[in-house]
Amino acid sequence: MYLEGIITLDPSQLTEIKKVKPTKAFKKFFHHLTLGTISDKQERETFTAVAILQQLNATFRGLNITNIIKIAHDDIDFYHDRDGKKDDLKQALDTYEIEVNEAMSIHFQQLKLVLEHEDNDFKYLIEVEINRDHEVGVYPIVIKVSGLFKEFSHGNLKNKINNAVSSQKVFDEFRDNKVKSFDYFLNRIKLKLKKEIETDDIKSFIKNKLILPKRKIQDKKEIAHNTQRGGVYGGYHGFDDYLFYSLIWSDIMHDSSPIIIKESYYENEDGDDLGYANELNAQDNIFDTETDLETVSSTFENDPLVINEPETDSSGNWFDFDSWGSDSDSSFFDSSCSSCSSCSSCSSCSSCGGD
Repeated sequence: MYLEGIITLDPSQLTEIKKVKPTKAFKKFFHHLTLGTISDKQERETFTAVAILQQLNATFRGLNITNIIKIAHDDIDFYHDRDGKKDDLKQALDTYEIEVNEAMSIHFQQLKLVLEHEDNDFKYLIEVEINRDHEVGVYPIVIKVSGLFKEFSHGNLKNKINNAVSSQKVFDEFRDNKVKSFDYFLNRIKLKLKKEIETDDIKSFIKNKLILPKRKIQDKKEIAHNTQRGGVYGGYHGFDDYLFYSLIWSDIMHDSSPIIIKESYYENEDGDDLGYANELNAQDNIFDTETDLETVSSTFENDPLVINEPETDSSGNWFDFDSWGSDSDSSFFDSSCSSCSSCSSCSSCSSCGGD
């Protein structure tokens, strides 16, 4: 079990609106039919890579977050600390500024920063993704903060977890206290971002996450890293001790007293999303590593959080195809979205065949 916070940021600056070839079959048809007049739209940010990294540098250094793991520019690693160096944020950014040229700074598509930090409660993995091109209404800067519980990185983990889940009252208080501490840390980041980067809007939310491994994990040496997915599964230096307790948490809860877990997100040991559930009993079979997780997806409800939905055009223009279905949607003339109650348009909902 661990916490994940998502901060989305929309800096205040001029943006360019550009037309792009649509991805859906029927929109593609009209795109060609009208010689490109009917197209999707994207926002292109005008900030340079160096400028936005300097602002983020001021943000993190102001919070005493100075340990960086990686800087990537369009999937090119300009810096990757595999040895756990301390206070290397300035060194990494200096290296980047020396090696990147003006054209790269202006014409990049995506920047990624991965940092680490810790306090009395958490070991944090902070991942920053900056997208120059993005859908209209989607914020270009996304910061994902993973908070792993520090007290479970050593010692007799089974006893420690058993104590944390010994009763419903104990577990609820444990989780509530962790969420409050984590939320405080996220708010510090948000306030510092507002100070260092002029913004139009900033949003955040927290997910309680549990891992349901497909097999029983006995030792941290059995952890299989997923460098493509990144996050706590990315194999970054110094995180295996913290990830290990999360991999054994569900098995220990399953064998403990009956605990109801509320409003949580579930994933497997590869980081693949399994779903969201308002309420589950830890003694359900899905918490047992011997359970076939191919059948788990039916247990979960659809994720009710739809973050940063693209704004829909309510003008009723006949050429507004945002509500048209995907290539395989046989009911493309029906613009309603009956299968989900929380989205404002089918184009932003994956269960309705969006892009």
